[in-house]
Amino acid sequence: MSASHPAWAQSASTKDAPSDPLEKFLHQYVEHAGLPGAVVAIGYGEGTVRYAATGYASVRPETGMTRDRQFYIGSLTKMMTAVVTLQLASEKRIDLADPIGKYLPEEFRGRIANADRATIRDLLRNSSGIPDYLDGEFFFELVGRDPQHGWRNVELLPLIADREAYFAPGTNYTASNSNFILLGVMIETVEGDHIQAVFNRRIFEPAEMINTSFGRYPRPALLARGFDDANGDGQLEDVTDYDVGDQLADGGVISTAADMVKFARALFVDGVLLGPNALERATTDTVFAGDGSYGYGLM
Repeated sequence: MSASHPAWAQSASTKDAPSDPLEKFLHQYVEHAGLPGAVVAIGYGEGTVRYAATGYASVRPETGMTRDRQFYIGSLTKMMTAVVTLQLASEKRIDLADPIGKYLPEEFRGRIANADRATIRDLLRNSSGIPDYLDGEFFFELVGRDPQHGWRNVELLPLIADREAYFAPGTNYTASNSNFILLGVMIETVEGDHIQAVFNRRIFEPAEMINTSFGRYPRPALLARGFDDANGDGQLEDVTDYDVGDQLADGGVISTAADMVKFARALFVDGVLLGPNALERATTDTVFAGDGSYGYGLM
């Protein structure tokens, strides 16, 4: 979903209200939230999918939103990282009881808090106590200096290192993007391949997600544009070309509503991505997370 654009919210109220109940709901939500536009898809048991789209895919120039638009899916990427991790565990290539430090470059094993004790299971459940590399603005300052850097998971290890743990592993829950960056490092180490190639063969191709990938340059023509007050001067600018994690395991995937329905069906209905035992563990081995429970990359 694109960044907020207050000016759009005002102009949107002058448009004719949609008649379809789902589109009407989405239109009201987007208008209330001050967002440029959105797409929603609802998959039903018999295989049908219902879509709604509203607002704009770009505000400069104004381009109407359509259901085939791609979006950065943000933290939904974590679900996919969890799926690949469980696939590796099912293949006996890793053990969920392994400490994550086992898979890190040697120079970081003693520098990342809890890496010697926090298990892969702890990272999947956000119960590792490993500090979040996004605490503070340092990463975004780096992005501002080099907007198209092409960040890799392993490059973020210095941002996670030499910081105090939040708590002892397994004793609490706190969302930390670092958990899934470290899982990304582990996946690339075990597979000996880039995260994009791994997800392609393990998730995107089996689930037939033909419009899904990690972020890339040039940006896809159908990617919804993002706008932000990046300079803090009160003026919105197009920040779509900024690399804030295109190749990262915590949020780098772009997809469509249709492909995300395919992912959900392949995972929860058809058993294409995980077997029943792995899926049960991912959804029942949970920790309390305030408003709900958190499983393996799942709320």
